[in-house]
Amino acid sequence: MGMDVYGKNPKQNKPMSDFPVYYKYRQMEEQDTVENESIDGFKQKWKELDADHILREQYFKESSEYERANVGHYFRNNCWWWRPLWNYCYAIADDIIPEAVWDNGHSNSGAGLNAEDAERLGKRLLNHIDTGECIKYQAEYQQHLDDLPDDDFDKHYPFDIDNVREFAEFCIQSGGFEIN
Repeated sequence: MGMDVYGKNPKQNKPMSDFPVYYKYRQMEEQDTVENESIDGFKQKWKELDADHILREQYFKESSEYERANVGHYFRNNCWWWRPLWNYCYAIADDIIPEAVWDNGHSNSGAGLNAEDAERLGKRLLNHIDTGECIKYQAEYQQHLDDLPDDDFDKHYPFDIDNVREFAEFCIQSGGFEIN
């Protein structure tokens, strides 16, 4: 299970049309009709991509490039990475993240923040990285994990400053976000 976090109004640094294969198939996915004929764009997209390995690879390559260029569009963590990150966000920003949003943020229920609060959270996360607070937290968190018995389930939840930075940059450019 993973947490897919979508920007509500992401900053567009590079248009999708600059990624022609990705753009074509994203447009296809959204289509209901072609030349007055009803189609299922999603099925048609995968029919074509599954038939051509090179085209499929190009699609995924451009998809990744688009997301790297437009970091506010989408952020994803599996549940193992997400929970420690989201808990850290709440620990340093409970004045920005209401408790109900934090709690619902551990599920794919659509919880999230508006544009102003998402940007505030992102800037606070970056500030904690810049001041060394985040790396200090990472070291303490890792020591906590290391001290747990080997069979403790909590050992599977990593925390890393690079993940925090990536989420911070997403937050700043997301225009608000929803966790799905």
